[in-house]
Order: sequence, then structure tokens, then C-alpha cells
Amino acid sequence: MARKESANPTTASIPETASLKEIEPFPVFDPAEFLKIGNRNLEVATRATTAYLSGAARFNKEIVDFVNGRVRKDIKAAQDIMSARDSEQAYHCHAQFLNTAIRDYADEGAKMLDIIAEAAGASLAPVEERTEEVLHYIDEHGTDRVAAAE
Repeated sequence: MARKESANPTTASIPETASLKEIEPFPVFDPAEFLKIGNRNLEVATRATTAYLSGAARFNKEIVDFVNGRVRKDIKAAQDIMSARDSEQAYHCHAQFLNTAIRDYADEGAKMLDIIAEAAGASLAPVEERTEEVLHYIDEHGTDRVAAAE
């Protein structure tokens, strides 16, 4: 490989060769490129966090609404049981309360799982998108580096 002296006085003692370009690190280590990548990663993290917090708020609202509704139903069931004319009516009210409660809790559990799944998907979508960008970038530049080294 041909060597030539650098025209830059600060690097005059360092010989330039074609091989120096081949062994430069990926541009990710260039401060300007690193800053650009850092800003992009911050944007992705912000989008992911926003989606997570939105899902968490929706989840919390669902819990509050459910508990509020269940407490009202529980109070109504207690009133119905206490005002029953006889033990048979009280037993019927209690059985109806249990049946409704079991169904409500099962339905609510399914709703909460849906909310969690949606929030997780929305939170991970920006990260997955960014991962694909980075892998594509590495593939492109890695191929360029391999070709330059040959």
C-alpha cells in the first residue's frame, strides 16, 4: 500500500495509508454521528415511555371504574340480603351476588389483560422499529467495511 505524508501539520508525522480508512470504526463512534443517534434513541425512548404511561393510566382508570362499580353492587347485594323476607330469599340474593361477582371479576380480568397487552405492544413498537433501523444500518455499513477490507 502506498504511503504518503500528511499535508496537515498537526498530523505530519503520521503517515497516511489506504488501510487507515479501512480500519476506522463505524461512524457511530464519531461524536456528531453519536449525538444524532443519541437523539434518535431519546426520541424512541420518549415514544415508548409515552405509550407505557398511557397504557398505565388506562389500566388505572379501568381498575377505579371496576372497583367503584363492584362496591355499588356489593352494597346493593348486602341491602338485598338484609331486607330479605325469609332465608330462601336471602339465599337467592346471596347466590345471585356470587354469580354476578364471579362473572364481573372474570370479565374484568380479561379486560385488564387486553389493556396490558395493548400497552406492552404500543410501548415496544418504537423500540422494535429502532432495533430494525440499527440492524439495517449495521448490515449496510458492515457490508461496506467488509468490501473495503478485501
